[in-house]
Amino acid sequence: MPRPRKQHHASFGSLTRLPSGRYRARYTGPDGLRRSAPITFATKTAAEDWLARTRADMSRDQWTAPERGLVTLAEYLADWLDSRVDLRPTTLALYRQLARRWLLTAHGGVDLGRLAVGAITPELVRRWYAGLVTDTHTAAVQQAATTSSEAAAARDWAQTVGLPVADTGRLPDAVRTAWDDAGRPGADPVRPPGRQAGRTVAAQTYRLLRAVLNTAVRDGIVDTNPCHIAKGGHVRADERRPATVQQVAAIADAMPARYRAAVLVAAWSGLRGGELFALRRRDVDTANGTIRVDRTMIELPTGVDFGPPKSDAGRRTVTLPPTVAVALNEHLARFVPSNPDALLFTTSTGRPVTRAQRAAVLARPKRAAGRPDLTWHDLRHTGMTLAAATGASLVQLQRRLGQATARAALIYQHATDDADRLLAEALDDAASGRTATVHPLRRSG
Repeated sequence: MPRPRKQHHASFGSLTRLPSGRYRARYTGPDGLRRSAPITFATKTAAEDWLARTRADMSRDQWTAPERGLVTLAEYLADWLDSRVDLRPTTLALYRQLARRWLLTAHGGVDLGRLAVGAITPELVRRWYAGLVTDTHTAAVQQAATTSSEAAAARDWAQTVGLPVADTGRLPDAVRTAWDDAGRPGADPVRPPGRQAGRTVAAQTYRLLRAVLNTAVRDGIVDTNPCHIAKGGHVRADERRPATVQQVAAIADAMPARYRAAVLVAAWSGLRGGELFALRRRDVDTANGTIRVDRTMIELPTGVDFGPPKSDAGRRTVTLPPTVAVALNEHLARFVPSNPDALLFTTSTGRPVTRAQRAAVLARPKRAAGRPDLTWHDLRHTGMTLAAATGASLVQLQRRLGQATARAALIYQHATDDADRLLAEALDDAASGRTATVHPLRRSG
Protein backbone atom coordinates (compact mmCIF):
# COMPACT_ATOMS: atom_id res chain seq x y z
CA MET A 1 0.00 0.00 0.00
CA PRO A 2 1.24 3.54 -0.71
CA ARG A 3 2.31 5.48 2.27
CA PRO A 4 -0.19 8.09 3.43
CA ARG A 5 0.51 11.68 2.52
CA LYS A 6 1.92 13.68 5.40
CA GLN A 7 1.25 17.39 5.81
CA HIS A 8 4.13 19.60 6.92
CA HIS A 9 3.65 23.13 8.12
CA ALA A 10 6.14 25.78 7.06
CA SER A 11 6.61 29.42 8.03
CA PHE A 12 4.93 30.22 4.70
CA GLY A 13 2.64 27.84 2.87
CA SER A 14 2.57 24.10 3.44
CA LEU A 15 4.39 20.98 2.27
CA THR A 16 2.95 17.57 1.53
CA ARG A 17 5.02 14.44 1.20
CA LEU A 18 3.63 12.41 -1.68
CA PRO A 19 3.53 8.58 -1.95
CA SER A 20 6.52 8.88 -4.32
CA GLY A 21 8.57 10.44 -1.53
CA ARG A 22 8.72 13.80 -3.27
CA TYR A 23 7.34 17.02 -1.78
CA ARG A 24 4.59 19.26 -3.07
CA ALA A 25 4.54 22.93 -2.00
CA ARG A 26 1.32 24.92 -1.71
CA TYR A 27 0.72 28.54 -0.79
CA THR A 28 -1.90 31.29 -0.85
CA GLY A 29 -1.21 34.10 -3.29
CA PRO A 30 -1.92 37.82 -2.83
CA ASP A 31 -5.18 37.30 -4.70
CA GLY A 32 -6.38 34.86 -2.02
CA LEU A 33 -6.22 31.79 -4.26
CA ARG A 34 -4.55 28.59 -3.12
CA ARG A 35 -1.90 27.33 -5.53
CA SER A 36 0.63 24.51 -5.88
CA ALA A 37 4.19 24.85 -7.12
CA PRO A 38 4.47 23.89 -10.82
CA ILE A 39 6.88 21.05 -9.92
CA THR A 40 7.46 18.66 -7.03
CA PHE A 41 10.72 18.54 -5.08
CA ALA A 42 13.08 15.72 -4.19
CA THR A 43 13.74 17.04 -0.69
CA LYS A 44 11.90 18.99 1.96
CA THR A 45 14.65 21.61 1.98
CA ALA A 46 14.28 22.24 -1.74
CA ALA A 47 10.53 22.72 -1.33
CA GLU A 48 11.04 25.12 1.58
CA ASP A 49 13.56 27.13 -0.43
CA TRP A 50 11.07 27.46 -3.28
CA LEU A 51 8.40 28.72 -0.88
CA ALA A 52 10.87 31.21 0.60
CA ARG A 53 11.66 32.62 -2.84
CA THR A 54 7.95 32.86 -3.68
CA ARG A 55 7.32 34.74 -0.43
CA ALA A 56 10.21 37.10 -1.19
CA ASP A 57 8.74 37.82 -4.64
CA MET A 58 5.44 38.73 -2.99
CA SER A 59 7.11 41.08 -0.53
CA ARG A 60 8.87 42.86 -3.43
CA ASP A 61 5.67 43.02 -5.53
CA GLN A 62 7.37 40.83 -8.15
CA TRP A 63 5.06 37.85 -7.88
CA THR A 64 3.04 36.86 -10.95
CA ALA A 65 0.24 34.33 -11.10
CA PRO A 66 1.87 31.32 -12.82
CA GLU A 67 -1.17 30.64 -14.95
CA ARG A 68 -0.53 33.88 -16.85
CA GLY A 69 2.31 32.11 -18.64
CA LEU A 70 -0.17 29.55 -19.99
CA VAL A 71 -1.45 31.92 -22.70
CA THR A 72 -0.21 30.70 -26.07
CA LEU A 73 2.21 32.76 -28.14
CA ALA A 74 -0.41 33.07 -30.89
CA GLU A 75 -2.93 34.55 -28.42
CA TYR A 76 -0.40 36.86 -26.81
CA LEU A 77 0.97 38.00 -30.18
CA ALA A 78 -2.53 38.89 -31.41
CA ASP A 79 -3.06 41.12 -28.37
CA TRP A 80 0.44 42.56 -28.75
CA LEU A 81 -0.18 43.57 -32.35
CA ASP A 82 -3.58 45.07 -31.54
CA SER A 83 -2.04 47.20 -28.78
CA ARG A 84 0.83 48.64 -30.85
CA VAL A 85 -0.82 51.92 -31.79
CA ASP A 86 2.64 53.52 -31.74
CA LEU A 87 3.80 51.69 -34.87
CA ARG A 88 3.68 53.04 -38.42
CA PRO A 89 0.98 51.35 -40.53
CA THR A 90 3.61 49.85 -42.83
CA THR A 91 5.56 48.45 -39.88
CA LEU A 92 2.43 46.96 -38.35
CA ALA A 93 1.46 45.45 -41.72
CA LEU A 94 4.94 43.91 -42.00
CA TYR A 95 4.68 42.43 -38.49
CA ARG A 96 1.30 40.90 -39.26
CA GLN A 97 2.66 39.41 -42.48
CA LEU A 98 5.73 37.99 -40.71
CA ALA A 99 3.56 36.59 -37.93
CA ARG A 100 1.14 34.90 -40.30
CA ARG A 101 3.72 33.52 -42.73
CA TRP A 102 6.68 32.69 -40.50
CA LEU A 103 6.34 33.21 -36.76
CA LEU A 104 3.13 31.25 -36.22
CA THR A 105 4.12 28.34 -38.45
CA ALA A 106 6.25 25.34 -37.52
CA HIS A 107 9.97 25.33 -38.31
CA GLY A 108 12.51 22.73 -37.30
CA GLY A 109 9.71 20.65 -35.83
CA VAL A 110 8.77 23.44 -33.37
CA ASP A 111 5.46 25.30 -33.58
CA LEU A 112 5.97 28.24 -31.22
CA GLY A 113 2.51 29.64 -31.87
CA ARG A 114 0.83 26.68 -30.19
CA LEU A 115 3.08 26.78 -27.13
CA ALA A 116 2.32 28.59 -23.90
CA VAL A 117 4.51 31.67 -23.58
CA GLY A 118 5.90 30.31 -20.31
CA ALA A 119 6.85 27.03 -22.00
CA ILE A 120 9.10 28.59 -24.64
CA THR A 121 12.71 27.78 -23.76
CA PRO A 122 16.04 28.86 -25.28
CA GLU A 123 16.50 25.34 -26.64
CA LEU A 124 13.13 25.46 -28.44
CA VAL A 125 13.93 28.90 -29.85
CA ARG A 126 17.26 27.61 -31.21
CA ARG A 127 15.60 24.65 -32.93
CA TRP A 128 12.85 26.88 -34.33
CA TYR A 129 15.33 29.48 -35.61
CA ALA A 130 17.52 26.88 -37.34
CA GLY A 131 14.45 25.56 -39.16
CA LEU A 132 13.32 29.11 -39.96
CA VAL A 133 16.63 29.96 -41.65
CA THR A 134 16.37 26.80 -43.77
CA ASP A 135 12.73 27.41 -44.70
CA THR A 136 13.18 31.09 -45.64
CA HIS A 137 16.16 30.18 -47.82
CA THR A 138 14.13 27.48 -49.60
CA ALA A 139 11.33 29.97 -50.22
CA ALA A 140 13.79 32.49 -51.68
CA VAL A 141 15.21 29.88 -54.05
CA GLN A 142 11.72 28.94 -55.24
CA GLN A 143 10.76 32.57 -55.74
CA ALA A 144 13.82 33.15 -57.91
CA ALA A 145 12.25 30.92 -60.55
CA THR A 146 9.81 33.73 -61.38
CA THR A 147 11.68 37.03 -61.66
CA SER A 148 10.70 40.52 -62.69
CA SER A 149 13.35 40.34 -65.43
CA GLU A 150 11.38 37.52 -67.06
CA ALA A 151 8.27 39.68 -67.05
CA ALA A 152 10.27 42.54 -68.57
CA ALA A 153 11.65 40.28 -71.29
CA ALA A 154 8.16 39.04 -72.12
CA ARG A 155 6.87 42.63 -72.18
CA ASP A 156 9.70 43.74 -74.51
CA TRP A 157 9.01 40.85 -76.87
CA ALA A 158 5.27 41.56 -76.91
CA GLN A 159 5.84 45.23 -77.74
CA THR A 160 8.32 44.26 -80.46
CA VAL A 161 5.88 41.89 -82.20
CA GLY A 162 3.00 44.32 -81.80
CA LEU A 163 1.00 42.71 -78.99
CA PRO A 164 -0.89 45.28 -76.91
CA VAL A 165 0.65 45.41 -73.40
CA ALA A 166 0.92 48.19 -70.84
CA ASP A 167 4.28 49.47 -69.58
CA THR A 168 3.45 48.27 -66.07
CA GLY A 169 1.10 45.85 -64.38
CA ARG A 170 0.38 42.17 -64.73
CA LEU A 171 1.05 40.59 -68.10
CA PRO A 172 -1.98 38.88 -69.67
CA ASP A 173 -1.75 35.09 -69.56
CA ALA A 174 -2.06 34.97 -73.34
CA VAL A 175 1.06 37.13 -73.72
CA ARG A 176 3.00 34.95 -71.27
CA THR A 177 1.96 31.82 -73.15
CA ALA A 178 2.89 33.30 -76.52
CA TRP A 179 6.29 34.35 -75.16
CA ASP A 180 6.92 30.84 -73.81
CA ASP A 181 5.89 29.33 -77.16
CA ALA A 182 8.32 31.69 -78.93
CA GLY A 183 11.21 30.28 -76.91
CA ARG A 184 11.26 32.94 -74.17
CA PRO A 185 13.37 35.43 -76.19
CA GLY A 186 15.40 37.89 -74.12
CA ALA A 187 15.12 35.96 -70.87
CA ASP A 188 18.20 35.97 -68.67
CA PRO A 189 19.32 32.69 -67.11
CA VAL A 190 17.97 32.41 -63.60
CA ARG A 191 20.78 33.06 -61.15
CA PRO A 192 20.59 30.84 -58.09
CA PRO A 193 20.29 32.91 -54.91
CA GLY A 194 23.33 33.07 -52.64
CA ARG A 195 23.67 31.55 -49.19
CA GLN A 196 22.24 34.70 -47.62
CA ALA A 197 18.94 34.38 -49.49
CA GLY A 198 16.04 34.49 -47.06
CA ARG A 199 18.16 35.63 -44.13
CA THR A 200 16.57 39.08 -44.03
CA VAL A 201 13.12 37.55 -43.50
CA ALA A 202 14.51 35.18 -40.87
CA ALA A 203 16.17 38.08 -39.03
CA GLN A 204 13.00 40.19 -39.16
CA THR A 205 10.92 37.30 -37.79
CA TYR A 206 13.39 36.63 -34.99
CA ARG A 207 13.42 40.31 -34.00
CA LEU A 208 9.63 40.27 -33.89
CA LEU A 209 9.64 37.21 -31.59
CA ARG A 210 12.24 38.83 -29.34
CA ALA A 211 10.26 42.08 -29.12
CA VAL A 212 7.05 40.23 -28.23
CA LEU A 213 8.75 38.21 -25.50
CA ASN A 214 10.47 41.33 -24.15
CA THR A 215 6.99 42.72 -23.59
CA ALA A 216 5.98 39.44 -21.94
CA VAL A 217 8.85 39.92 -19.49
CA ARG A 218 7.71 43.47 -18.72
CA ASP A 219 4.15 42.20 -18.29
CA GLY A 220 5.41 39.68 -15.74
CA ILE A 221 4.22 36.70 -17.77
CA VAL A 222 7.72 35.20 -17.95
CA ASP A 223 10.83 35.95 -15.91
CA THR A 224 13.34 36.07 -18.77
CA ASN A 225 13.34 36.26 -22.54
CA PRO A 226 14.42 32.91 -24.06
CA CYS A 227 15.75 34.56 -27.25
CA HIS A 228 19.53 34.33 -26.83
CA ILE A 229 20.75 33.61 -30.39
CA ALA A 230 23.86 35.67 -31.11
CA LYS A 231 23.18 37.98 -34.08
CA GLY A 232 19.92 36.17 -34.79
CA GLY A 233 18.30 39.48 -35.63
CA HIS A 234 21.14 40.65 -37.87
CA VAL A 235 21.93 39.87 -41.47
CA ARG A 236 25.03 40.70 -43.44
CA ALA A 237 23.89 43.12 -46.11
CA ASP A 238 25.26 42.75 -49.61
CA GLU A 239 27.39 45.71 -50.62
CA ARG A 240 25.42 48.01 -52.88
CA ARG A 241 27.12 49.06 -56.10
CA PRO A 242 25.95 52.52 -57.13
CA ALA A 243 25.24 53.29 -60.75
CA THR A 244 27.58 55.49 -62.74
CA VAL A 245 26.45 58.78 -64.24
CA GLN A 246 26.46 57.12 -67.65
CA GLN A 247 24.32 54.21 -66.43
CA VAL A 248 21.78 56.57 -64.87
CA ALA A 249 21.50 58.44 -68.16
CA ALA A 250 21.13 55.18 -70.11
CA ILE A 251 18.41 53.91 -67.79
CA ALA A 252 16.52 57.20 -67.92
CA ASP A 253 16.65 57.28 -71.73
CA ALA A 254 15.34 53.69 -71.93
CA MET A 255 12.43 54.33 -69.58
CA PRO A 256 8.89 54.97 -70.80
CA ALA A 257 8.65 58.76 -71.23
CA ARG A 258 6.38 59.26 -68.21
CA TYR A 259 9.01 57.72 -65.88
CA ARG A 260 12.22 59.19 -67.31
CA ALA A 261 12.25 62.14 -64.90
CA ALA A 262 11.53 59.79 -61.98
CA VAL A 263 14.85 58.01 -62.59
CA LEU A 264 16.75 61.29 -62.79
CA VAL A 265 15.18 62.71 -59.63
CA ALA A 266 15.76 59.45 -57.74
CA ALA A 267 19.42 59.25 -58.75
CA TRP A 268 20.28 62.90 -58.12
CA SER A 269 18.15 63.68 -55.04
CA GLY A 270 18.55 60.55 -52.91
CA LEU A 271 14.82 60.34 -52.16
CA ARG A 272 13.35 57.06 -50.96
CA GLY A 273 11.05 55.33 -53.41
CA GLY A 274 7.97 55.99 -51.30
CA GLU A 275 8.89 59.68 -51.01
CA LEU A 276 9.53 60.03 -54.75
CA PHE A 277 6.22 58.51 -55.81
CA ALA A 278 4.28 60.54 -53.23
CA LEU A 279 5.40 63.88 -54.66
CA ARG A 280 2.70 66.26 -55.89
CA ARG A 281 2.83 69.25 -58.19
CA ARG A 282 2.61 71.54 -55.13
CA ASP A 283 5.87 70.01 -53.80
CA VAL A 284 7.94 71.32 -56.73
CA ASP A 285 9.37 74.86 -56.70
CA THR A 286 10.14 75.32 -60.38
CA ALA A 287 11.68 78.76 -59.85
CA ASN A 288 14.29 77.53 -57.39
CA GLY A 289 14.67 73.96 -58.62
CA THR A 290 13.72 72.34 -55.31
CA ILE A 291 11.34 69.64 -54.15
CA ARG A 292 9.68 69.53 -50.77
CA VAL A 293 9.36 66.13 -49.05
CA ASP A 294 6.67 65.95 -46.38
CA ARG A 295 4.98 62.61 -46.98
CA THR A 296 5.57 59.09 -48.29
CA MET A 297 3.55 56.41 -50.07
CA ILE A 298 2.26 53.62 -47.80
CA GLU A 299 1.23 50.26 -49.24
CA LEU A 300 -1.12 48.26 -47.06
CA PRO A 301 -3.16 45.12 -47.71
CA THR A 302 -6.16 47.44 -48.08
CA GLY A 303 -4.49 49.54 -50.78
CA VAL A 304 -2.25 52.59 -51.27
CA ASP A 305 -2.27 55.51 -48.85
CA PHE A 306 -0.01 58.43 -47.96
CA GLY A 307 1.44 59.32 -44.58
CA PRO A 308 4.26 61.22 -42.89
CA PRO A 309 7.91 60.44 -43.67
CA LYS A 310 9.85 57.83 -41.73
CA SER A 311 10.94 60.42 -39.15
CA ASP A 312 10.74 64.18 -38.56
CA ALA A 313 14.10 64.47 -40.30
CA GLY A 314 12.39 63.10 -43.41
CA ARG A 315 10.57 66.40 -43.85
CA ARG A 316 13.05 68.37 -45.93
CA THR A 317 13.66 70.45 -49.03
CA VAL A 318 16.08 69.03 -51.59
CA THR A 319 17.72 71.11 -54.29
CA LEU A 320 18.04 69.42 -57.67
CA PRO A 321 20.94 69.87 -60.09
CA PRO A 322 19.77 72.38 -62.75
CA THR A 323 19.75 69.80 -65.57
CA VAL A 324 17.52 67.51 -63.51
CA ALA A 325 15.26 70.43 -62.59
CA VAL A 326 14.82 71.17 -66.30
CA ALA A 327 13.88 67.53 -66.99
CA LEU A 328 11.36 67.64 -64.15
CA ASN A 329 9.83 70.87 -65.44
CA GLU A 330 9.39 69.26 -68.86
CA HIS A 331 7.73 66.29 -67.16
CA LEU A 332 5.35 68.62 -65.32
CA ALA A 333 4.30 70.28 -68.54
CA ARG A 334 3.74 67.01 -70.37
CA PHE A 335 2.33 64.55 -67.82
CA VAL A 336 1.06 66.32 -64.68
CA PRO A 337 -2.36 68.01 -64.45
CA SER A 338 -2.51 71.59 -63.17
CA ASN A 339 -4.16 70.49 -59.92
CA PRO A 340 -1.67 71.26 -57.09
CA ASP A 341 -2.43 67.87 -55.49
CA ALA A 342 -1.79 65.90 -58.69
CA LEU A 343 0.87 63.22 -58.29
CA LEU A 344 4.07 63.80 -60.27
CA PHE A 345 4.47 60.17 -61.29
CA THR A 346 1.51 57.89 -62.00
CA THR A 347 0.58 54.95 -64.19
CA SER A 348 -0.83 55.61 -67.64
CA THR A 349 -4.29 55.49 -66.05
CA GLY A 350 -3.40 58.08 -63.42
CA ARG A 351 -3.03 55.66 -60.50
CA PRO A 352 -0.25 55.71 -57.89
CA VAL A 353 2.75 53.58 -58.88
CA THR A 354 3.18 50.68 -56.46
CA ARG A 355 6.49 48.99 -55.58
CA ALA A 356 5.72 46.05 -57.87
CA GLN A 357 4.89 48.38 -60.76
CA ARG A 358 8.07 50.42 -60.18
CA ALA A 359 10.16 47.25 -60.31
CA ALA A 360 8.43 46.12 -63.50
CA VAL A 361 8.93 49.40 -65.34
CA LEU A 362 12.61 49.55 -64.32
CA ALA A 363 13.40 45.96 -65.33
CA ARG A 364 13.99 46.44 -69.08
CA PRO A 365 15.93 49.75 -68.90
CA LYS A 366 18.31 48.52 -66.21
CA ARG A 367 19.07 45.38 -68.21
CA ALA A 368 19.73 47.50 -71.28
CA ALA A 369 22.17 49.59 -69.25
CA GLY A 370 24.02 46.49 -68.09
CA ARG A 371 22.80 46.77 -64.49
CA PRO A 372 20.14 44.05 -64.03
CA ASP A 373 20.86 44.11 -60.27
CA LEU A 374 19.80 47.74 -59.80
CA THR A 375 16.70 48.70 -57.78
CA TRP A 376 14.97 52.00 -57.09
CA HIS A 377 16.60 52.01 -53.67
CA ASP A 378 19.98 51.62 -55.38
CA LEU A 379 19.21 54.86 -57.21
CA ARG A 380 18.87 56.54 -53.81
CA HIS A 381 22.23 55.03 -52.89
CA THR A 382 23.65 56.34 -56.16
CA GLY A 383 22.42 59.85 -55.42
CA MET A 384 24.03 59.93 -52.00
CA THR A 385 27.30 58.45 -53.28
CA LEU A 386 27.47 61.15 -55.96
CA ALA A 387 26.75 63.80 -53.32
CA ALA A 388 29.49 62.45 -51.07
CA ALA A 389 31.92 62.48 -53.98
CA THR A 390 31.57 66.27 -54.18
CA GLY A 391 33.02 66.51 -50.67
CA ALA A 392 29.69 67.00 -48.89
CA SER A 393 29.95 66.92 -45.11
CA LEU A 394 28.34 64.29 -42.92
CA VAL A 395 25.73 66.81 -41.77
CA GLN A 396 24.89 67.72 -45.36
CA LEU A 397 24.51 64.07 -46.33
CA GLN A 398 22.36 63.38 -43.28
CA ARG A 399 20.05 66.26 -44.10
CA ARG A 400 19.75 65.30 -47.77
CA LEU A 401 19.07 61.67 -46.80
CA GLY A 402 16.37 62.71 -44.35
CA GLN A 403 17.95 60.59 -41.59
CA ALA A 404 17.42 61.26 -37.90
CA THR A 405 20.95 60.06 -37.09
CA ALA A 406 24.29 60.21 -38.85
CA ARG A 407 24.73 56.44 -38.97
CA ALA A 408 23.18 56.00 -42.41
CA ALA A 409 25.15 58.91 -43.84
CA LEU A 410 28.37 57.22 -42.74
CA ILE A 411 27.75 54.57 -45.41
CA TYR A 412 28.66 57.11 -48.05
CA GLN A 413 31.86 58.34 -46.47
CA HIS A 414 33.89 55.96 -48.64
CA ALA A 415 32.92 58.17 -51.56
CA THR A 416 34.18 61.25 -49.70
CA ASP A 417 37.44 59.41 -49.08
CA ASP A 418 37.72 58.74 -52.83
CA ALA A 419 37.13 62.42 -53.55
CA ASP A 420 39.87 63.40 -51.10
CA ARG A 421 42.27 60.95 -52.75
CA LEU A 422 41.58 62.44 -56.17
CA LEU A 423 42.05 65.92 -54.75
CA ALA A 424 45.43 64.86 -53.37
CA GLU A 425 46.40 63.59 -56.83
CA ALA A 426 45.48 66.96 -58.32
CA LEU A 427 47.55 68.76 -55.69
CA ASP A 428 50.46 66.46 -56.51
CA ASP A 429 50.12 67.43 -60.15
CA ALA A 430 50.35 71.08 -59.15
CA ALA A 431 53.27 70.52 -56.81
CA SER A 432 55.27 68.67 -59.44
CA GLY A 433 54.56 71.16 -62.19
CA ARG A 434 52.20 68.86 -64.09
CA THR A 435 48.85 70.18 -65.30
CA ALA A 436 45.72 68.25 -64.34
CA THR A 437 43.56 67.89 -67.44
CA VAL A 438 40.48 66.53 -65.64
CA HIS A 439 38.78 68.01 -62.62
CA PRO A 440 39.44 65.51 -59.79
CA LEU A 441 35.78 65.22 -58.82
CA ARG A 442 34.68 64.62 -62.40
CA ARG A 443 36.87 61.71 -63.34
CA SER A 444 34.95 58.66 -64.42
CA GLY A 445 35.88 55.44 -62.69
